[in-house]
Amino acid sequence: MIDSNIRKLVKKYNTNCPFVLAEKLNIMVEYRTLPPSCRGYYLYVRKRRFIAINKALPYIMQRFVCAHELGHDRLHKGFGHYFIEQNTLFNPGKFERQANTFAVRLLTYDRHFEEDESVESFCRRNDIPLEMVEYIVN
Repeated sequence: MIDSNIRKLVKKYNTNCPFVLAEKLNIMVEYRTLPPSCRGYYLYVRKRRFIAINKALPYIMQRFVCAHELGHDRLHKGFGHYFIEQNTLFNPGKFERQANTFAVRLLTYDRHFEEDESVESFCRRNDIPLEMVEYIVN
C-alpha cells in the first residue's frame, strides 16, 4: 500500500520532493517555533490540511518531517495525531512507524544501493536522518 501510494504520487507529479508534493496536494506547510521535542505535526481541520514543521530543525530534518507528515496525510486520511490518540483504540506508534516508512521510501524513491554500500552511507547519500536506518530496506 505504501509503495503503490508513493509510485502514484511520483508518477502524477513527477517529483518525490515532499515540499512540492504538499503544495500540489493543497496542503499548507508552515514553519513554526515548536518545543525541541516536537519536530512537526499534521492537522486535518474543517476539510483543510496542514503540516507544521519546527523551524529550528536543519533543512535535512525539515525535509524528512515534511515527508513523514505527508505520509500521515496519504495513509491516515482525515485524522490528526491528537484524534487518533484521544478517540480511537489504535496505537499511535503504529501510525508513526507507517509514516516513517512512507517518508524513507518517498525520499529514496528510485534510488538504489551502490555495490557494497552500507545502510548508513545510503542514508547519508540520500539525506535520510541516520536514526531512520531501521526503515531502510536493502
